[in-house]
Amino acid sequence: MINDLKDLDVFIVDDDEAIRDSLTTYLVSLGVKVRTAINPVEALTILKSNPTNIVITDIRMPQMDGIEFLQKLKERYGDEVEVLIITGHSNESLAIEALKNGAFDYFRKPLHAREVVESLRRTKQFNELKKENKRLKACLKHVQEIDDKKVYMGKSAASQQMFSLLKRVGAVPETTVLLNGETGTGKEVAARYIHDESKSDEAPFIALNCGAIPETLIESELFGHEKGAFTGAEKSRAGVFEMAKGGTVFLDEISEMSLAAQTRFLRVLEDRRFRRVGGTSEMKLGKTRVIAATHRDLMKCVKEGTFREDLYYRVNIAQITVPALRERVQDILELSEIFLEAICRRSKRKIKLNEGAKRALKQYEFPGNIRELRNLLERAVIFAQGTSITAQDLGLEPLDIGTEENNDTSSIELVSEDVSIPKFSEVLQSDSLNLQENEKRLVEQALQETSGNHSQASRLLGITPQALYRKLDKYGLRQR
Repeated sequence: MINDLKDLDVFIVDDDEAIRDSLTTYLVSLGVKVRTAINPVEALTILKSNPTNIVITDIRMPQMDGIEFLQKLKERYGDEVEVLIITGHSNESLAIEALKNGAFDYFRKPLHAREVVESLRRTKQFNELKKENKRLKACLKHVQEIDDKKVYMGKSAASQQMFSLLKRVGAVPETTVLLNGETGTGKEVAARYIHDESKSDEAPFIALNCGAIPETLIESELFGHEKGAFTGAEKSRAGVFEMAKGGTVFLDEISEMSLAAQTRFLRVLEDRRFRRVGGTSEMKLGKTRVIAATHRDLMKCVKEGTFREDLYYRVNIAQITVPALRERVQDILELSEIFLEAICRRSKRKIKLNEGAKRALKQYEFPGNIRELRNLLERAVIFAQGTSITAQDLGLEPLDIGTEENNDTSSIELVSEDVSIPKFSEVLQSDSLNLQENEKRLVEQALQETSGNHSQASRLLGITPQALYRKLDKYGLRQR
């Protein structure tokens, strides 16, 4: 395994020429890039213009000892550099002091090749982990800036009201929160926002979708289990409460939790303690925050007997509703631009929404909410031709086919502006009080009066074109 150190950059500082030269020769034979200095002062001067991330230094040197040199390296470069100390047997206490001051490792004189190589391997692996961790944190921060904070910086009154509530709840670190909202509205994003407002960057955020876990395993996922607690439990395992200790537990679709699991969950909220399945010792919840979410009416679930009433009142301390996208029409285009920017960056495309696509998005009701918006845009980026996205690329009906870009104008049907208003009074005066029958008649009459022009028919009916299309499908009136 000698090639695993190839191209490693190491800086050696030692006033003993024999040790400096022999160590350099050996490391170079392994493919390591080596630079040297005879004392810390010279080393600091060289590193200022050409730094490294691994320094091997003797602990006893003139002008500046290894401890002071270590401290100056940490002050200047922080965690970007790892320091390995060379010490004699009589300097063990200094080596320990160096470790306390931030040295990564040490080895004794006389130097042994195996010890040096193993120490460098550990240092290299640690540096790689730091680099990956830094990359992931940068990615996470970038994703949150794009998908969380910018997404919710909407101008609509519904968004502003929600943000105000999220900030107020975020100021109280341990309060249990209940997030209500339709599927796809961004309840987990809201939960992460609360977490970021109230917890440190190191505090864990652990999410669990209760609806995606089989009833027989939900308690194990929540509280963990001991080895042998049930068939298949071949080893002990921590649950989400244990993994999120000191941070935030986010339980999505809490209404799908079994009554047995609800009973244990209630006890956790009341006592702030829990036990693994099959365990005997209790663990404290500590300062962990619990955020629950559901798209259902929990009080209705209580009345139906599927959700415990006492648990409902326990989780319903701070309830926040995440608004549906149709209640945030003012935010749709802003959200679209943010999502589109991220999608284009990943797919390495430059593409924008044309005016027809923008109008279609603003008129669409988005039953799947923000998740559906993101999916529509991602699909459009994949399949759109050229540099603009049309309503058809989004899978939406254009509101005004005459204004869609790149259409063949010869196929546009000119409709007179003098369109007679449907005689809705005739429908309302019919003998039938059946709402569906009258609605169907209204739709049919609107289509008849506008010669089948969907845009004009929807305006006459006072609904969006997308709502009209759903009614056409509902009553079998759409032409195939």
